[in-house]
Amino acid sequence: MALEVLDWHDGTLLARPVFDALHALIANGVDESLIIGVTENTDEESDTDLWCPKYGIPFATTGNVVVVHTHKTRKAPPLFAAAFVTADSRADLNGLVKHTLEVSKVSFAPIAAAVEATGMESGGMSPIGLPAEWPLLVDRRILDIPRLYLGSGIRPSKLVVNGSIFNHIPGVSIVENLGKSRPDQP
Repeated sequence: MALEVLDWHDGTLLARPVFDALHALIANGVDESLIIGVTENTDEESDTDLWCPKYGIPFATTGNVVVVHTHKTRKAPPLFAAAFVTADSRADLNGLVKHTLEVSKVSFAPIAAAVEATGMESGGMSPIGLPAEWPLLVDRRILDIPRLYLGSGIRPSKLVVNGSIFNHIPGVSIVENLGKSRPDQP
């Protein structure tokens, strides 16, 4: 099935935090050509493992964000952070994420807490538009993907950007080998 890339400017296919973050990037001098557009899909097919095969998009050019809770010490209250890797890999939470953030514990954030904190939908989370105080770790391979598909903040669409846009997002830490190959991917 053909996938049409649509104009993103009206914001109807983006969560408000994502839309606002894209406009802030442009206002701060980021080349607008790095934002390619947005695609539309049904809510049911928003899951990357269904979406990629349906539209013939390689997992290696699609990104997934993982929202986590980190703890400086075992008894410390949790803080949010996020890791962004290609869909053919899984974020190395207990290795590189834990080490890079210098924390003693990393766990998946409860979905309801992540949705409330981000203003985005579960299953459509985007690394663009996350709260500014959250650490965002991005796998270095992301930067080299000229046409990267990622969450738009809502389930019925995907944002399409040049991966190098993450060089311009405030607070991003680029991490080599953050994503470890998924056993079910070649």
